[in-house]
Amino acid sequence: MARRGERPPIGLSWIVTWPLSAVFAALVFLSAEELHHPAREVAAPPPAAFGGPDWTAQFPARIAAVDAALHKAGLHLPNPVEEERGSGPLRWTHRRYDIELPRARQSEAEAAVEAVRGADPGLAVTAENTADGTDVRVGLDGLLVSTLRFRFADAVTPKPPEPRVVVVIGPLGDDLRVARQVVALEAPVVLLVRPFRPFSREVAELGRLFEREVVVQLDGSEHVASADGTASGDVGPDIEAVLASVPRAVGVAWQAPAGRSQVPNRNIVAEIDRRQLLFLGARGRDRDQRLQLPQPAVINDEQPDAVAAQLGELVAKAQSEGPVIALGAPTEATLNTLAQVLPEWRAASVEVVPLSALAAPVNLSAR
Repeated sequence: MARRGERPPIGLSWIVTWPLSAVFAALVFLSAEELHHPAREVAAPPPAAFGGPDWTAQFPARIAAVDAALHKAGLHLPNPVEEERGSGPLRWTHRRYDIELPRARQSEAEAAVEAVRGADPGLAVTAENTADGTDVRVGLDGLLVSTLRFRFADAVTPKPPEPRVVVVIGPLGDDLRVARQVVALEAPVVLLVRPFRPFSREVAELGRLFEREVVVQLDGSEHVASADGTASGDVGPDIEAVLASVPRAVGVAWQAPAGRSQVPNRNIVAEIDRRQLLFLGARGRDRDQRLQLPQPAVINDEQPDAVAAQLGELVAKAQSEGPVIALGAPTEATLNTLAQVLPEWRAASVEVVPLSALAAPVNLSAR
């Protein structure tokens, strides 16, 4: 017990009450400040954190919007070189565009790039001069999403045609074992299948499993009854029945039967066009240029050396003139030779492509 006149010791009640006094004092101070600044605005909440769930979910769509703005800027962008970047939930595709332009169009390219700057609030565009052009880097929230490599020259030398080869092997449909050897080739070889054969449907399904395009061979002899119930060579094949026999075919290869015209009749052509099927072979004067393909070169020798020589000539033609189509039978010589030359083609940047790669974009799935 404290004596009279002495300072009482610090007790528990003081320890409990002094923070309350401090809080009360702070409230009084803030109230006074508010009286001095009655019109103060409340700050807006900060945007979603970088890398947060909302930001990560929106980032791909923002990149797509920026990419769309680049394509609308009048630059006539080529196909980009794509590179995956990031990790985990934060992954995006960086696109590099290699653009060759005459030097006279340099100011036009700069104006087009400037027009993209407003595509997104987080967009940053920087340019760096190089020895023969300019590298433009497009960043979004500090992440590089696109690079435009402009190369300017007084006269741009046109690029040579891309060496592309379509390899069609057939006819198939009588032996499933041979079809398996064809799809085992390390290239998107096209399967040419005869309809109404013992394994026509199975070969078409095998092509689907191995992501190989299938073309149905049509020679005018696989017809059914005409509208009046009679079977006539002039009517031609029932396309619906043919495609049911070889499902998921993307095109038709026409082979004229003995003693008949070298081109199909107009009814067959009209039905093929209506179904948006690619056409391989001669089809007459009224051909649809979107669906017409280059005439195939037939590989018709059983000797491996001769097959290799013919394929070599086709590759040379593809390198000098543009895409070519090779049509070979599923013989041992052809398949073994292809297995040997395909790695050599890849090393020489000769690309084996599916048949649809040589046609203008059309709807090949509405069947």
